[in-house]
Amino acid sequence: MPGTRRKVVKTDPVEESEDSCDDDDKCKDEQQSGSASNKYQSEKRPAQWMFMLSDEILKRDSNVDNLPVLAHLRHPRTDKCSLFMFSDEDRTVHELYQFKEEYSSWLIGDTVQSDGSMYITTPVDCVFLALPYLIKAAQTGKFMTLDQIITDDDYAECRRLVTACERCDLHLVTDVKGGDDLKAYKYNEEKTLSWLKRKTERLSTELSDKNVFVGLAKAADLVHSRASPEEYLRYAHGMVSDYLSIDMANSLREHLGIPAVLEKRPSDANNPPAKFEYTQFLVLLCREFKLEDMKPSEDYSQNWKQETKENKAKQTAAQKKLDKVDKSGMKSMMSFFSPKQKS
Repeated sequence: MPGTRRKVVKTDPVEESEDSCDDDDKCKDEQQSGSASNKYQSEKRPAQWMFMLSDEILKRDSNVDNLPVLAHLRHPRTDKCSLFMFSDEDRTVHELYQFKEEYSSWLIGDTVQSDGSMYITTPVDCVFLALPYLIKAAQTGKFMTLDQIITDDDYAECRRLVTACERCDLHLVTDVKGGDDLKAYKYNEEKTLSWLKRKTERLSTELSDKNVFVGLAKAADLVHSRASPEEYLRYAHGMVSDYLSIDMANSLREHLGIPAVLEKRPSDANNPPAKFEYTQFLVLLCREFKLEDMKPSEDYSQNWKQETKENKAKQTAAQKKLDKVDKSGMKSMMSFFSPKQKS
């Protein structure tokens, strides 16, 4: 499908919102610093960026200004500043991941760009981005419009998220009132868990159909075996939880009926430490390869004894006289090189 094909694009820095920043911990400070901060950012950023984009993002419409726009938003999982890309007049949202090796650079024309990183875009459902705002607005107990719900003093570009959410399926996670001209929303937890459950189960089925490896090989057989449906469901839950708060992820896990995984503690008698598992693995190896049948091809100790006797037989006359000397009370040469004992 040509619409889903990706390609690497060399581009000048994409239009970025005024409240953007490079350091997640300094997003708020840089938004308030004005033109001096923008000048500092332009000096630190590379002259060109490398993107791996979908063809859909690069489609141009001569009638409208639909250039991709970079904006910082609050991540639904970490609640920290993350970089997203809006395209198609803010109808679609993509998350940006930076791939960067320790020693890498780009050869662009006749120049060398020291920053060898690449930005990879992946589409993200804007409902996940809106969930934290919907949950917060639900504390009022009132129906509210999107522009009243999705507001953030620290991230002014969240207004673009309002445009994106107007075209997404918010009715799957909220109760809706009003007509097409004016709609009001109120967060519904039961609907949200049902929607997340369907997403997780579809993802689990997709992973199973493609036979994606989601587990670890057992030490007993060290054979890559197909995962069980429960393992695929747990793995899919982990992927979906990357865009959910910790509380919501736990609620979804309980809704799916996935048992919690307890961390093993060495002090717990029911959960032996990893050293015990490694010992069991060694026992299995000993049973497979009988160690008592494995012997060295040569006995080097016998050769050493024979060489010692031969050396003694070849002693000179002076060495024989020295062996007869009484050495009691004499210090060995090594005693002069040993460290002095502290008194």
